[in-house]
Amino acid sequence: MSDERDAETRGDEELCDEVAQDSGAPAPLEEVCEATAQVPDPLVSAYEGLLHKVQALPELPMQATLVKREVEKLPAKEQVWFLDQLLRSALWGHQGGMETMQAAVWWLMQMRRDDEYETIKTFFETAHGAQRLAVVDLFREVPPYRALAEGQDLPEVRLPMDSDVTLGERRAMAAGPKRRILERLLMDPDPLVIAKLLDNPQIRLQDVRVVLTRRPTTPDLVQVVVEHPKWFSRHEVREAAVRNPYTDTGLALKLLPTLGIKTLRRVRYSGDLHELVQESAKRLVTLREERTAPWRV
Repeated sequence: MSDERDAETRGDEELCDEVAQDSGAPAPLEEVCEATAQVPDPLVSAYEGLLHKVQALPELPMQATLVKREVEKLPAKEQVWFLDQLLRSALWGHQGGMETMQAAVWWLMQMRRDDEYETIKTFFETAHGAQRLAVVDLFREVPPYRALAEGQDLPEVRLPMDSDVTLGERRAMAAGPKRRILERLLMDPDPLVIAKLLDNPQIRLQDVRVVLTRRPTTPDLVQVVVEHPKWFSRHEVREAAVRNPYTDTGLALKLLPTLGIKTLRRVRYSGDLHELVQESAKRLVTLREERTAPWRV
């Protein structure tokens, strides 16, 4: 069991190694945040302070709440600068930037789930006006590249029972210890059952990947996995969600900046994904390779 847990923790460690191998070493904060006269010193200080505060918090939802609170204090144009800087810091491999970018994406997913239309519209228009296209991508809302045919549903899960099993019974089974049942329930078409599975300590990373790599699937099944704090924190989970053409495109665009550079290079040439996902991946790779700083507010 310890070997399995060790294997499940390798993903994010390998992501850090990937960044270091690609660039020689993660960019230090001083290099990423080398302030010039184009950026007010208080803004740079606020950015640096936020990265340190986020790393001091133990849980993703707490980190996301902090990012939301600090960014919302700023004028719209500076909010967009903040997100642009986070994107680049994460792409360059700065640990604080990567962690804070994940927290920011968690906040943006919550904003999307709560249907905060006016806030999303303001971010989109401000980023578009400032020509910060990588930030614009975070606020695009586009349907999945592939979807079930109209009127088509995913098949019901097959369980070793003599009679039909209700949704409530399947949810109860999903919280239980029987491995044979849990493996069957990974193919359940109802997000409520999958949500129960995700909380079950018997479920492993390879099980979650079964849910995310399923094709065809529905956006709701992908979303319920990505919105689970434990599993969102895994690079393999975010990558699997992005690379599934049945994932909501708006969600995939938000997840892209949390992926490693090698993954982004693969995504940009993946013909089975929405062209916006491929274009955004290309844009992020270019930002990573150019190593430019978005200092002008």
